[in-house]
Amino acid sequence: MIHIFDNALLFKPSTGEWQSVSFSVENGVVISVGARNQLAGDVVTDLKGARVIPGLIDAHVHIESTLLVPREFGRAVLSHGVTTAVADPHEIANACGCAGIDFMIRDADDAPNDIFFMVPSCVPATPADIGGAVVTADDLKKYVGNPRVLGLGEMMNFPGVIHDDPEVLAKLELFDHVDGHAPGVTGEDLCKYISHGIKTDHECTAAEEAREKLRHGMYIFLREGDAAKDVAVLSSVVTPFTVSRCCFCTDDRHVDSLVREGSIDHCIRVAVASGMPLELALRMATLSAAECFGLHDRGLIAPGRLADFCVLADSPEFRVVQVYKCGVLASEISTPSASAAFVSPKFDCRFPTAADLTLPVSGIARVIGLILGEIVTQNIHAPVGMDGVQKVVCVDRYAGRGFSVGLVKGFEIHAGAIAASISHDAHNIIAVGATDAEILAAVHAVADAGGGMAVVIGDEATVLPLPIAGLMTDEPVEVLLERFDALTSHLNRTGTFPRAFVHLSFLSLTVTPHLKITPRGLFDVDAFVDVPLFL
Repeated sequence: MIHIFDNALLFKPSTGEWQSVSFSVENGVVISVGARNQLAGDVVTDLKGARVIPGLIDAHVHIESTLLVPREFGRAVLSHGVTTAVADPHEIANACGCAGIDFMIRDADDAPNDIFFMVPSCVPATPADIGGAVVTADDLKKYVGNPRVLGLGEMMNFPGVIHDDPEVLAKLELFDHVDGHAPGVTGEDLCKYISHGIKTDHECTAAEEAREKLRHGMYIFLREGDAAKDVAVLSSVVTPFTVSRCCFCTDDRHVDSLVREGSIDHCIRVAVASGMPLELALRMATLSAAECFGLHDRGLIAPGRLADFCVLADSPEFRVVQVYKCGVLASEISTPSASAAFVSPKFDCRFPTAADLTLPVSGIARVIGLILGEIVTQNIHAPVGMDGVQKVVCVDRYAGRGFSVGLVKGFEIHAGAIAASISHDAHNIIAVGATDAEILAAVHAVADAGGGMAVVIGDEATVLPLPIAGLMTDEPVEVLLERFDALTSHLNRTGTFPRAFVHLSFLSLTVTPHLKITPRGLFDVDAFVDVPLFL
């Protein structure tokens, strides 16, 4: 059966044109664009002059950060026009190793859109990190040739690359496509990093940094996540000359912003509001991303390509109103109600006591300084009693190996504490709060739930359980959203900012500058060494 979509104003990302035309689909694939003689049995849908664009592509996302399993993530983003996503499952890999990667790939089979994977390159993120697994080059060999695997995920071990670490080089040699992670890397170091075949970077936070990487032939992903929001500041680097090397990605977004703000459609709106022509933004979100990953069967409504497309609202603001995946309306695609089977490792913690959280009343300490809108932090030297400085605790959850206490500035929690088993990339338990007792209560609440997110104020606790690796739930997106809203309501009473959990989760990411915390203690990312709390 041939399905004719008539009277479309079709965007052609290959030329930047809008074309008034019909197109025909058979077995999920576009067979013609232009006038076609209608035959008996053909189905015709009159689009009535609506703007139509190819399906959107998210070039880099950690599905675990949405708190959803892949099949439910697929449901959520397909409604926003994302027909293809490229995911890096290094969050669950750090917690569960290859068993976690395998779960994500299996569960993606039931998603209503196409989810491809970049297998994690850095598990653990640094050799000293305390996580739940180690994934070696030999472990990754089994994914070579897997049709759902497009390459090697973001190579965060920058020192290992430029110093020719044998294990790092063995991983780089497995795949033709390698994603990068090189925040602030420039000059000769950047040249050596790229010379190992690393193709992309999504960590640029300044326009000139992005331009340097573009000049060296890298693809730049403009990211609009919950913590890192870089689209506005990077929009100026996108021109008709560079657009083919620029894509959008969401990286890390919680379920509430994903559902309510959007995904790549939200990136497009931010870019356009920042002055980027809509046509350039659409090119980035479709054909540029498809070409980056060698997905030559999508990114363009053209003969021989998948019939993945979006119908836009007739309004000044960019908004998707209908989505078709392989020529089928998204609302007519069913998703299985159960996820793939998975057994999460149990929590094994050696918890701190009240005495362990006691710090000297004076002295100059290293303090982690939050930068809202970024995942990088400041390395502040400040007196212990400085206004706005609060304790942060990181507890190993895998083998009872201990905990550490640090200081952080920027949360401004006036009452209570928050804790989570989401702390990039090792995903130990991390907590911050106004009092020691509430910090300890929040840590225990997360562990008792077998993983999750908790808000504690006095004797009152709200817990969002995340039973899959302490990172996700297999509940439907609608149920999770209700639970997340209840947690957010309690969070608001602490006095902190709405995205506090997101920034909390990045305080332990030891591959992003400048000062972070692990169960071992503070980690100076610039020097790449553990450092004491007090100078």
